[in-house]
Amino acid sequence: MNLHSLSQMIIVFLLSAVKFGFGGVPLAVIVAKFPFFKAVTITTAGGVTSTIVFAYLSEWIWEKWHAFRSRYSRYYKPKDAGEGKLTKKIREKWGLFGLAFFTPFILSIPIGTMLSVYFYPDRQKVISYMIVSIVAWDLFFYYFYNYLYPMLVAYIHHVR
Repeated sequence: MNLHSLSQMIIVFLLSAVKFGFGGVPLAVIVAKFPFFKAVTITTAGGVTSTIVFAYLSEWIWEKWHAFRSRYSRYYKPKDAGEGKLTKKIREKWGLFGLAFFTPFILSIPIGTMLSVYFYPDRQKVISYMIVSIVAWDLFFYYFYNYLYPMLVAYIHHVR
């Protein structure tokens, strides 16, 4: 393993920790051309690491965010974190399962994990749901970007 390969793996890991579906997996499959096991292992590890870190740091981050906003904004009133329409709709309709399901590709993993821990204080349950969701989406995205995406691109270029 050379330094270039190691740097690619670190970048994929970090990008998977933040923006999973549109960052880490496409980079691993399309740009770096990692084989299946390597791509799934690195991107899943990035997502799971981010989930665990943000599940345990979420309270501290919320406290610091509210302190920062109240200090530097004259009109700031601390709001309930669930006031966003999308988050409220997902939480009310599907619960923790819905938040975990939509987090890897609509929300980012840190934000989805923090919201999940905010609404459902059982961290172990949140982490478990998120891990299952991350693995499932990782397998789906790998298949999509490795098999369907090239066919879609070829079709679009053929139609033009």
